[in-house]
Amino acid sequence: MTCKQQICNLSRLIIVISLFLFSSCAYFNTFYNAQEYFEKAEKQRLEKAGESIPPSAIDAYGKVIDKSQFVIDKYPESKYVVKAMMLIGKSRFHRKEYRIAETIFKQYIETNTDEVENAEYWLALCKWKLGKPQPALDVLQSMLEKSLDSKFISSIHLSIAEIYLDTDNAPMALEHLILAAETNNDRNERGQIYYRIAELAYDAGKLEQALTANAEVVKNTTSKKRKEAANLQIVRIHRMLGNWDKVKSLIKTMLLDNIYTSIHGGLELELVKLYQMNKQIDEAITRIESIKEDYKNSKTSAEAYFIHGEIALYDHWNLDDADKYFSQVTREFRQSEYTSTANLRAREITKYLESLDELKTLNENILQITTALDTLDNDSLQSIHENEVVDARVSISGHLYNLGELEAFHFKRQDSSLVYFQKIVEEFPESEFYSKSLFVLYYINYTHNKMEIADVLSKRILDELPSSEYADYLRKSLDLPVDEGSVQALLRQGELEWLINPNNALTYYKNIILKDSQSETASRAAYFLAYNYDYTFYEPDSAFKYYSWLNENHGKSDQALASKIRYEILQQILIKAEADSLEN
Repeated sequence: MTCKQQICNLSRLIIVISLFLFSSCAYFNTFYNAQEYFEKAEKQRLEKAGESIPPSAIDAYGKVIDKSQFVIDKYPESKYVVKAMMLIGKSRFHRKEYRIAETIFKQYIETNTDEVENAEYWLALCKWKLGKPQPALDVLQSMLEKSLDSKFISSIHLSIAEIYLDTDNAPMALEHLILAAETNNDRNERGQIYYRIAELAYDAGKLEQALTANAEVVKNTTSKKRKEAANLQIVRIHRMLGNWDKVKSLIKTMLLDNIYTSIHGGLELELVKLYQMNKQIDEAITRIESIKEDYKNSKTSAEAYFIHGEIALYDHWNLDDADKYFSQVTREFRQSEYTSTANLRAREITKYLESLDELKTLNENILQITTALDTLDNDSLQSIHENEVVDARVSISGHLYNLGELEAFHFKRQDSSLVYFQKIVEEFPESEFYSKSLFVLYYINYTHNKMEIADVLSKRILDELPSSEYADYLRKSLDLPVDEGSVQALLRQGELEWLINPNNALTYYKNIILKDSQSETASRAAYFLAYNYDYTFYEPDSAFKYYSWLNENHGKSDQALASKIRYEILQQILIKAEADSLEN
């Protein structure tokens, strides 16, 4: 072989080796990039554990799929193909493409011998997401018994907890989250798990457990945001447990430390709540005013205004101030968690003040009419004025009930609310609010352990209103025989008759409305009639009649709200039908 031939052969060899190395580097780099994207997506997903996966993570999982598929398609003999397949399956799963992910894991198990246990684990998770939680739990429980890898065991416990959370079994979820944390050796992952434990324990009222879990979050998590949230929660729980000296000490320390600057507002609010619990209202208000000034137009100032509104309402009974503070919550921070409740309280205060004004006007009108009646000798005019008095009395009883209900069940003033209910019972026996007022008087006295008064009121209800749902409630609580003529008995008879003869059943539901029009049972009966006249008997006029009655008499009930759209549609249909008939 000549020197020239040797050089040519060597050149060819170098080219082949270079091409091989280039090819190897290409698929290695592609797979390495896929892994990097997967790790990035996992980090973002874990930081949002218990919440929806961020769009950026979804996008990263998409890149994992693209790059891993490139390795499989271009380099099918590569040792990275198996790992690329696993990355694709996991990424599909986290992108909620469960059916595709299930197919991939099944293919993996059929074609590979490595990491089969891992693929079976992910296949079980696919079963869960495809609507088979119990089979998934069965597989995961059996895997727990066989596995010796602590990290894998932790993952299984974590997944079992997720399934239990998804099926509304928080106690079992909490149990497995604790086991997941105890068997996990990764500090950051352990911090994430303890964060979930702390949330669940707190929501379940297990404050000591939540306190311990939050301490573990502080010790383990690398997330500054999570660490701050856990520290704030530790302060909150100590306050709720009554460890007030501990709370003051923690808050004082953290307020002096710049590390906790982002939660200083929350810490000051905790101090306000501590003052409230100690009945140190003046100190609480002083701190609130400081917070309003220091944290303007923020989540913190919105909560401060909300607390100030509560103090004005519940402690000082200053409705004007309370309304002012509640109304400010939305202006400070529209996304505040207190916005909805603050707006509701402001509306309730407005309703309360309007009722007070209306009562004053109505009483003055009655006085004027009564005075005029004494001088009238015209029977026709006298009859008109008497009807006006009747109408005014109806309005007065409604406003009295509104005032009593707001004070008793919204403004934490049950003692003072009794005046309004008592006035209805004593002076407005003809009112539709009479039965409600009598029952509320019984209920408040009973819950305040004033048994002598409660017993007298319960006897009145049973004697005067034997067919009412209130009498039914008392009979059940006192273990007395059921009154076959009561609205509850009528409801039961109607339900049974509906199974045999639907047309006859309607009579029972109509009688419920006639017997006790203001009861919740009447609201249910009216909805039943409206719905079935609408969809079972196809009688739109009758359906509209009961939809109308429901909206006029129980406009805020669940039944009225549920049927509101249909009621409005039917109203338009009937108006159009009437207009068409007039044209013809």
